[in-house]
Amino acid sequence: MDRCDDAIECLKNMSFIYKFVLHYNDYINTRHDYTSEASLTMLEVHILTDICDQNNPTVSGLAAAWGRSVSATSQTVRRLMSKGLVTRENAPENGKVFYLHPTEKGIRVSDEHKRYDTEDTIKTVKRLMKKLRFDEIETMFKALECYGQLLQEGPQREG
Repeated sequence: MDRCDDAIECLKNMSFIYKFVLHYNDYINTRHDYTSEASLTMLEVHILTDICDQNNPTVSGLAAAWGRSVSATSQTVRRLMSKGLVTRENAPENGKVFYLHPTEKGIRVSDEHKRYDTEDTIKTVKRLMKKLRFDEIETMFKALECYGQLLQEGPQREG
């Protein structure tokens, strides 16, 4: 296979990635009924879980952890607050900082989602194992991790 054939094969593979990203984006932005108490997007429920699992999280800390802007994260937190899942309080040491806390309802929703996530991950891996060997699935996860890191780094100039 010459270099031109390699490039064509790479373009075909990138097409798979583009389609995967589009489908996954639709999936994570769709509201899911993880519990009967709240319908949330995947990002909302994972941010809620981080709020439940951390000690005095802040919007800026969550934004940094998720690689999102403070403004976008603040909007997500406001949606969680409007659903009665999260409250905020001024930090005693700095009136400009707000600590986030889950409500009892927020804790229940997060716990239900953790159970759902565990079961769904097991089901997904079982479905993948009908088409791939376990080592291929591990390679896929490693490749996705590396590709995600490349995306976070941004474009690199050859020089």
